[in-house]
Amino acid sequence: MKACFKSNPKIVKRALIVIITLFLAFSIVTVWGNVTLSVEKFNMEPEKIEIESGYKIAHISDYHNTKNKKINEAVISSLKTEKPDIIVLTGDLVDRRKTDIQSGLDFVSEIIGVAPVYYVTGNHECNISIDSQSAFDNMIEDLEAFGVNVLRGERTEITLPHNEKINIFGIDDPYFHCGSSSEVADATDSLCSVFDVDKNEFNILLAHHPEHLDIYSKYNFDLVYSGHAHGGQGRLFGVGLIAPDQGLFPKYSSGLYEENGTTLVVSRGIGNSIAPVRIFDRPHLIYTIIE
Repeated sequence: MKACFKSNPKIVKRALIVIITLFLAFSIVTVWGNVTLSVEKFNMEPEKIEIESGYKIAHISDYHNTKNKKINEAVISSLKTEKPDIIVLTGDLVDRRKTDIQSGLDFVSEIIGVAPVYYVTGNHECNISIDSQSAFDNMIEDLEAFGVNVLRGERTEITLPHNEKINIFGIDDPYFHCGSSSEVADATDSLCSVFDVDKNEFNILLAHHPEHLDIYSKYNFDLVYSGHAHGGQGRLFGVGLIAPDQGLFPKYSSGLYEENGTTLVVSRGIGNSIAPVRIFDRPHLIYTIIE
């Protein structure tokens, strides 16, 4: 005995309407999420330092020579409104696959007038140096000519009005010093070990890779700024999907993390690299207010 199934035209029509509606909704949300800036603020009250007026740090990462005019305008507008005391750029200002380095430089030339800028390299800067050392060297020279504080294994000190002091350290991307992902941890450890970090002072580290919080914490850094993960390329229910050097469902993809007295701040970044669009993963600008 054969069973005979007949499709119900009304059910098929309703199913198609639901599918098309969901697809359109997803498309609209995705487009909106790629042209709308997410601004996040964190307040910190560290024991080592107390700044009555508050000290505001703007964090930008993974700009990747973006051509997104709406995001560019939103970032610059936010910076001018918020008036941070300093701006930190944690690598991948440029993109190896989109070699218009001038786009990144033009962006920096606009934000340098808002506040002092502190910059460290990312893996894409490393890749550009491999492709063309002269292009990389010229980019660094241009940044320094703008007045950017380029930190490549260096420390600088900020003295505030009431003699509070903040130390800012910066390391190169570890890929400048190693040849494979299996060596990144050791290279990161070596880069951090050269610093004489006074644990009694307030110490900030700029480092492109977020996945080595365990290493940063053992060197007495109080606050670390990183990027690299792009929020997990896409996010579902607030969880990143995949990130370089972390793999699936990365532990460090967005926001605040703490380990052994060290606070890590991870930006989801501004631009795109391999993935052409962001899925539930809006471009990300972070402000930290130290009080």
